[in-house]
Amino acid sequence: MNLHSAPQELPRDRRGRPGRQLGPIAEGTGPAHRAWLEPLRDAVHGRGVTLGELQARTGRPKGHISELLRAVGRYPRWVFVRTVLLALDRPGLPYDAMRLRWVLAARDAGKRTSWIKDCLHEGGSRRRAASASVPLDYLAFRQMHRPHYACYASVFLRRPRLVEKAVDDVFTLLLMLWHDALASENPERFAWPLLRQTVLERAPKENGRPSLVEAAFDTVALDLAPDPMSQVEESMALFRAVGELAPLQRDVVVLLYLCGLEDARVARELGVSLASVRSTARHAKRNLHAALYPDSTIEEGRCDDLGH
Repeated sequence: MNLHSAPQELPRDRRGRPGRQLGPIAEGTGPAHRAWLEPLRDAVHGRGVTLGELQARTGRPKGHISELLRAVGRYPRWVFVRTVLLALDRPGLPYDAMRLRWVLAARDAGKRTSWIKDCLHEGGSRRRAASASVPLDYLAFRQMHRPHYACYASVFLRRPRLVEKAVDDVFTLLLMLWHDALASENPERFAWPLLRQTVLERAPKENGRPSLVEAAFDTVALDLAPDPMSQVEESMALFRAVGELAPLQRDVVVLLYLCGLEDARVARELGVSLASVRSTARHAKRNLHAALYPDSTIEEGRCDDLGH
């Protein structure tokens, strides 16, 4: 029997009364959410714990626990998941793996980095104490990448306090996931999506896309233009087009032309090959030229207005 597609009856309670049925996982629950929910449900069933017993052990209403185990309602905070997990008394589920799966599902659900970070801080003093000793390789990673992360964030957020808060949130979350970053194929490639998501969820939007219009007023071309008003219009059109690029193309353009990084440095920041950066930059230029000059037959546009 499929434990996750049909209602299953929980074991009888200590008085021999049948436990309340555990209903199926709600339709539309994504694979990232199921990645931690299905093992948790299996553990509940395997340990022979009723909803009533979980209520007694966690202090949470049975209705709320049932909703958690069926993925009904809002995406749950980590402290709730952790409470149920620990109430199962050594259920055989790796704590760190479950926590990482919860984080990935939270990102898939569109939760902000600050919300995820705050939820993980609620996870208990035991985990906070464990993170008190900061790994030296994490400190080296932060020292190496923070200036460029801040430059990237400043292109979209513009305000120093917003930039600092966003980058701080990224590195706080990365510290909690550092073991997983090191276990990944490439720590830089693991960390970059955390930065991009954190920055873009806070950036001003224009037609659903990140707006870089304010950055247009900082260009060298504008400072040197004999006709500043005409140059403003041209620069704003260019920066709107940058905002509409695919994520990787936009990141490469921002790092190369607004942060002034060399292509090899961009490759290290993104955790991709140098060839990938150069190819992406060429495609980005072509797409920008096509967006700005749809009737032109010139092969490749110029990004001069992007440079400081």
